[in-house]
Amino acid sequence: MKILGAGSYTACSKKLYRRFAMKSRRKLLLIFLLIVLSLIFAAACSTGPAESTPAAEATEQPAVQPEKEPEKQPAAQPEEEPEKQPGENTSGETPAETKPAELPKPAEKSPVSTEEPSKTEQADSASLIIEGPGIEEPTSLSLDELKTMTDAYYEDDYFSLNSYGTKEYFFFKGIKLSAVLEYAGIKESAAALKFIASDGYEFEMTVEQALKEDYIDEQNPDKRYPVIIAWHENGKDYDASEGAPFRLVIGQKEPGDVNKPQWVQNIAKITVN
Repeated sequence: MKILGAGSYTACSKKLYRRFAMKSRRKLLLIFLLIVLSLIFAAACSTGPAESTPAAEATEQPAVQPEKEPEKQPAAQPEEEPEKQPGENTSGETPAETKPAELPKPAEKSPVSTEEPSKTEQADSASLIIEGPGIEEPTSLSLDELKTMTDAYYEDDYFSLNSYGTKEYFFFKGIKLSAVLEYAGIKESAAALKFIASDGYEFEMTVEQALKEDYIDEQNPDKRYPVIIAWHENGKDYDASEGAPFRLVIGQKEPGDVNKPQWVQNIAKITVN
């Protein structure tokens, strides 16, 4: 046998250490690779069955079903509800939509309110104004007030003759002009009257002519007529929407007198001078 020296012993020990280190490194690498492969395998196993399991498929199916069902239901419900609600008031869902159905009701009241001012305007045009220095104070008489003056009420068939020679009879209802002037407080100094129509037309006559009550009918000499403010002609009252519902009516002063042009329509004001 050979006896190794100190130098050769150390060299052998270094070789052994190197071999051992190389083997340990290889083992560590193998262990590391095994660990990595096991992790990869475990991950692959965990993902693989999860996709293939029926539980996953079951979870996917209900997820698709509820998406289809709610889309069909709301689309069908609103189409049926509006058709039933306007015609049926008994369904449970209708009260929520019957409230907007009540909204057009106040809209129907608005035209009623617009008709009221038109009536007030007619009431204003149905008033006869008497003014001027020949009366005590300005006076306004409504149609209803004139109709209450029953003591001076007068109705009759008035004969008319126009400038073309046409002869006609007209039936009038009204109030004597003398009573209207007395109600307004006509003064003794008053001398003339001016009748002003709604369209601005004017006609004048003396107070003496206005107070006369013995105008004639050339075809009926026994008849005597007063001057009247009429509100009714041939079966119907005058329409206030077409102007003041008053008309001056006067008979003939003498046979052949053309009196029809003196019948001023829509008298709105009488001025006493």
